[in-house]
Amino acid sequence: MSIACTHTCLGSATRLIRGGGIALIALLFAACVSDKTVVLRYPSDLKLERRPSARAVTVFRFSDRRGDEGDSNPLRVGGIYGGYGNRLAKVYATTPWPEALVEDLATALGARGVETVAVKDQEYATGRTPVSTPLALAGEIRNFSTETRFTLQAHVSGIIRLYNQQGTLLLEKELSARMPRDSDSQWDKQASAHENMLNGAVRYFIHLVVMDSQVMQLLTSP
Repeated sequence: MSIACTHTCLGSATRLIRGGGIALIALLFAACVSDKTVVLRYPSDLKLERRPSARAVTVFRFSDRRGDEGDSNPLRVGGIYGGYGNRLAKVYATTPWPEALVEDLATALGARGVETVAVKDQEYATGRTPVSTPLALAGEIRNFSTETRFTLQAHVSGIIRLYNQQGTLLLEKELSARMPRDSDSQWDKQASAHENMLNGAVRYFIHLVVMDSQVMQLLTSP
């Protein structure tokens, strides 16, 4: 065997060993990353201004329009991903996020002085769902997740729809709340980073809803 051939063979073997080592490290790392669990918490917001003249509203369960992100599972709320986009682990909530979202919206609207009826187990169907209040709030969620993709972040977004009691659409609006890693929000020191990020994004999204000028104008108009 020639010297050139020997060097070529040795180089190929070295590359195989190195490649195998990298693959082995990746497999070991993936095996060590386990699924995460977060608790959805919405802290009372003392900064919300009360509107005593607001009309009552029924908050219905929002439709899940997250596509593949949620695996059609109301407990799935994110994931941890490798450098090539490969999923290493999933993030789950201890309670279904659609139910928590209805409760949180009802809490925030109540803090603004709005009498609220929370319907956690039913989506609103125009013209078919009976409503006992003058207004109904419904919609769909496109993003509801906390993820690690090179950096840690959380994103909650969707479309809110406000109807009158007869089912006429009064307002349709897209809202989006993102929480970057360097957010200066007040974190719960007892919670994980993923939990804090997601709860921060949820709080921001709810704040966008209940502080929206068009929403409040419709809630307070006669």
